[in-house]
Amino acid sequence: MATIPLQLAQRRLDIGTVASYPDGSPVGAAMQGFGDELSAIAKRFRQQKRQQDAFDADIIGRELNARIAHAEAVAVQTAPADGSGLHDFMYGQLDPRSAGVVKPGLFDQIFDDTVAKVPEGERANFLAQKQALRLAGSARMAAQQHARRQSYEQTEWSEVEQIYTGSIAQSDPNDIETFEAIRQSGLDLIGKMGNPLARQAAETAWRSKTAKALVKAMIAQDPKRALRC
Repeated sequence: MATIPLQLAQRRLDIGTVASYPDGSPVGAAMQGFGDELSAIAKRFRQQKRQQDAFDADIIGRELNARIAHAEAVAVQTAPADGSGLHDFMYGQLDPRSAGVVKPGLFDQIFDDTVAKVPEGERANFLAQKQALRLAGSARMAAQQHARRQSYEQTEWSEVEQIYTGSIAQSDPNDIETFEAIRQSGLDLIGKMGNPLARQAAETAWRSKTAKALVKAMIAQDPKRALRC
């Protein structure tokens, strides 16, 4: 089927400027009918083009989501142990007053690269989704960074706890001053942990473990005295 240029197809046939035919004449009716057919073809063409653009934009949107998910997974996997910088690397920073981008992140690069592939007729709708995608992704990365930080603090504290309780167990149980200093040092570090629930649990466990470590020191020095205690 021959392709009809859109600018031509959109126009109805002008039968008044080129030739004039009497009303009701067969030629005039034929020319009018031809013009109507061209208009109908143009309308169907525009509808089909809009439908195709909408389909293509949807496919591109799905590809965008997949790229974002992959980028987030890689960012989480390669982030520092404490999760620092994870959120800003992916989603940058926003001005809290204007919600404008102060520092772009990898998300901005991925989105902007993708927009260029979107059909022009669907581009405005596609761009309107950017803020919602940013907010959802920002929340995900903030949660990931927070969880990574919690895990990091717990890991670091567990190492310190093991060293301190081992030191108490091997120390002189009569040196109460040193024991209290070690226990207070542990409490000071626990007090700097970010999660209140984890902080409370760590403090309770720390007091119990230091007491047990002191008993071990007593047993090592004088088993009979430890039993009396």
